[in-house]
Amino acid sequence: MHRLGEARRDPAVTVLTLLPLVLIHLGGRLDGMSDAFFLVETILAEVGGLGIYALWTFLVLGLLWALGRIHQLKLAWAGASAIILVEGFCWALLLGPGLAQVTQWLPLEPSPLWLQAAATEVAPSAWNYLALAAGAGVYEELLFRGVALGGGAMLLQFLFQKVAGDVTANRLSFLLALLLSSAAFALAHGLYGHAEAFEADVLGFRMLAGLAFGLLFTTRGLAVAVYAHFAYDALYFLV
Repeated sequence: MHRLGEARRDPAVTVLTLLPLVLIHLGGRLDGMSDAFFLVETILAEVGGLGIYALWTFLVLGLLWALGRIHQLKLAWAGASAIILVEGFCWALLLGPGLAQVTQWLPLEPSPLWLQAAATEVAPSAWNYLALAAGAGVYEELLFRGVALGGGAMLLQFLFQKVAGDVTANRLSFLLALLLSSAAFALAHGLYGHAEAFEADVLGFRMLAGLAFGLLFTTRGLAVAVYAHFAYDALYFLV
């Protein structure tokens, strides 16, 4: 169990575990359903083929690095990846009811993003929507949790340490980075003409989802947050 615990948070195992989702996204989006609902699809649509080539390049380099590190450290990658996968899907199943319960305490109307409302929407292509869910899970978690939350907390901690003690600086930097990254996550879905994302109920729900994913990222690691995000979106589209 100790070896599995170490492997589960190792960056090489994280890269290897996220590889299937990247491949699903790159494969499924080529079938034509790449509407810019998610931020990553908007960016890829604007940069064109260059963005896809860059993704494949980073993918190959990341895979080679991960395999080399796993072999060198003899990491228990298979068991760790299985734990990440199962845990991510379990969190996804809890996320919908959990967020619905939280919204009952807030002045929010039922959001069309709740899993309970997903059955009213018909997906023209299950594979395409699965690819969109995979892309959202990987790239949005990397951007808003890995970079905005993780990197933002480190930067704020460095700034706060100049005016406060270490413990206070750590807490303030994390809370502020969590709030800012969650707000950015919610607002980013309204870019490029998606005005419905700025409606109070939708914006509030996504803010809560961003907070939940941020807490998962902090306590359970990036890979679990990615798979929870992917599984939640996949259930939203396909259930």
